[in-house]
Amino acid sequence: PGRVVCSSTCYRAETDTGREPWGLYRVHQFTKVEMFGVTAAESGTESEELLAEFLALQKEIFSELGLHYRVLDMPTQELGLPAYRKFDIEAWMPGRNKYGEVRASGGGGGGCANPPH
Repeated sequence: PGRVVCSSTCYRAETDTGREPWGLYRVHQFTKVEMFGVTAAESGTESEELLAEFLALQKEIFSELGLHYRVLDMPTQELGLPAYRKFDIEAWMPGRNKYGEVRASGGGGGGCANPPH
């Protein structure tokens, strides 16, 4: 399978609504690192295997950073198109006294919903 990693600047319309006691948890602009993979559909398990590889790599990174984290296998109603499976990784945030999402990993379907322009 082909594997690519990239860094991108992202923007979101919504931010934290002020429910946090101090600071912001969700911000308008942030930078993220993304991992992408492309697999062939020879045995039918390639995509699932690559998703497991990416998830294992992310868990290794968070462990080596000494972060307390948990992995959530998200229910189908939380999936966007064309995802067939998604994992959220949440890290313990002492300032919030709770876990917060720091990473999401998902497996897409066999097609490209939005071809590159």
